[in-house]
Amino acid sequence: MTRRTRLRLAAPPAPLVPQALLVLLVLLVCPLAGAAVAVADAPTPTASPALPPGRPNIVLVTLDTTRADHLGSAGWAHAATPNLDALARRGLRFERCDSSAPVTLPAHATILSGLFPPRHGVRDNGTFVLAPGVATLAELLTQAGYDTAAVVSAVVLARRHGLDQGFRIYDDDLGAGSSAGTQVEERQAEATTSAALAHLAGLRPPYFLWVHYYDPHEEYRPPTRFADAASGPHRLYDGEIAYMDSEIGRLLQALPQATVVAAVGDHGEMLGEHGELTHGVLPFAAARRVPLMLAGPGVPAAAVSDCLARTADLVPTLLALAGVEVPPGLDGESLLTSGPGADCSRVAYSESFLPYYAYKWYPLRTLSDGRALFLQAPRPGLFRLDRDPGETNDLAAAEPELLRLWGTRLERLLAAAGERLEEAQAPQATLDEEQRRQLASLGYLSGAGAASGGVGDLPDPRQRVGIAQALHTAAARIQQGGCAEVLRELERIVREDPHNFPALALSGQCLRDAGRHADALRLYERAAQENPASAVPVANVAGSLLQLGRLAEAEREFRHALALDPSEGDSAANLARLLRDSGRGAEALAILDRTIAAGGTSTQLFLERGSMRATAGRLEEALADFREAVRRAPTDPLALENAARALFALGRLQEAALSYETLARLQPNRADVWKTLVALYLETGAVAEVERCARQALRVETVPEDRARLEELLSGLATAP
Repeated sequence: MTRRTRLRLAAPPAPLVPQALLVLLVLLVCPLAGAAVAVADAPTPTASPALPPGRPNIVLVTLDTTRADHLGSAGWAHAATPNLDALARRGLRFERCDSSAPVTLPAHATILSGLFPPRHGVRDNGTFVLAPGVATLAELLTQAGYDTAAVVSAVVLARRHGLDQGFRIYDDDLGAGSSAGTQVEERQAEATTSAALAHLAGLRPPYFLWVHYYDPHEEYRPPTRFADAASGPHRLYDGEIAYMDSEIGRLLQALPQATVVAAVGDHGEMLGEHGELTHGVLPFAAARRVPLMLAGPGVPAAAVSDCLARTADLVPTLLALAGVEVPPGLDGESLLTSGPGADCSRVAYSESFLPYYAYKWYPLRTLSDGRALFLQAPRPGLFRLDRDPGETNDLAAAEPELLRLWGTRLERLLAAAGERLEEAQAPQATLDEEQRRQLASLGYLSGAGAASGGVGDLPDPRQRVGIAQALHTAAARIQQGGCAEVLRELERIVREDPHNFPALALSGQCLRDAGRHADALRLYERAAQENPASAVPVANVAGSLLQLGRLAEAEREFRHALALDPSEGDSAANLARLLRDSGRGAEALAILDRTIAAGGTSTQLFLERGSMRATAGRLEEALADFREAVRRAPTDPLALENAARALFALGRLQEAALSYETLARLQPNRADVWKTLVALYLETGAVAEVERCARQALRVETVPEDRARLEELLSGLATAP
């Protein structure tokens, strides 16, 4: 467990104010909690930019976690999607469109590259980055003279994953429009649309704008009016889609009439089909099939196509509509010949590698021509989609020759991408604890990051999807402080699936939180064995050793974690404290410097370095570190407290008071915060503020002696001239 350092600074010289008003200066040094940094909403433009003659503006709207069959245009009786339905009516809607993956990052990599995952190389959330050599739609349009901007709504699409290639503006600032000081991993549709409209006002036509909406993703918490208006078996999910649709309508109203608009889902949601409640494990139709509609210049009007489309087809289609040459070698092809009655024979590829990277289960792949679906699994499957749209009746045993032909077709597709059927590649990056927390908050359990190798003997995810669901539920309860109630279930999963990294890691976390550090150590050691290339389980081993007082072993394992990942922030912070406490302060500071230079993002790095710099009297540098910690974690109480203390020590009392006021707004029932503000305002002679803060402190103070001091102070203020 990470220990954190609170900055201790000497008080400044006594202020020149009457002695009777200095009684509370002794209350200055106190622990504080909470913080907020207000972020103003971006202004909404009042007019849309005019469209010049020539190439059209292009707007791509991606609908995260949106099932194709839950829109009004698809006939869903409980839908409230008038804006998407109107877009479909004035353009071309596809009844069947397959995503390349039921996971956000690889699915969007396909949408933006026109390549299937074996070609673009992004296979899962978090641990993959789109390679610079992969040409994106934004890059191709930029070369053709387009201005480009993107607004994304979830941390899984942050710029560090490479989707920003070619965009002049890539807005992944999820805090914009959120509650003051709130750390967020996603933003709601209203904030997304407001950001998109603000950027739209500054784009030079012709432009390409990509707007990503995340709202239908679990947890389903639509605004009250949309929740109240929704009905049906999946009321809250449909309420999220309705809310998203309303904000898409606000975006569409601001666009020039002659804009090409494409709306496409990245993947769907299982909603209990095949035993999966959300998405990511199984590539069946409920998670694979997505809405797709296009409208604008060059698009057939009021048309519906029953041709099979793929999300990989968006790049060549939009390039064709822009009059830009389509580069050779794409997996997708233009959909402009896919109107009613068109002869279209396409094969859609989809895969789910999340089972492999998260749980060390077999990665699932599918091929479909719209009539049949082939599923590559430990026991391959074959489904007739015209008779079995839910893909529940496996015909593999009855059609062995057809099964073999589909298997050969898949092998050829993979071979062309340099892959083999029974092999999988290692992830390209590792996750630190903060990145794992962010993914977990969105419902994605990051796993062992399995190494390259054969997959033939791995378990079939179809047989273990119940375990994935149980882990998903357990992780959500742990985030709410429910470790004790899920530990027994986690221990059962570990017995049933002993190589399951999330089960091992979550069990270790719960044992650690219960103070059972020796038991936690055993599970963390097993987790580290499952993925010897990852720094995080090694860091957990080191943390358990530290708690057990085995300092030399802990130091060794922290160094091991940093050797695996030089940016592993928690390991560096813990190692630095260990070294500092043993009299090796210079080495401790050097380790923090190296880890930050290597790209470490942990708030603890900056807190620890700031504290060491402050102790050495380097207050300006310390303040810079504390402010960086606040920027990264606006609600971290130690970051805010240490920044305020550094400001106080530097004599910047008004700035210090502002920091403490932020704490007071977030934690209005903390007497120590108000007492510190009393001391600050006494120092600056702001008598009215002294009285205000003293009354607030008296409202919540429970210590009789301190209440007496506050009452004495207020009495003195009342009688002062």
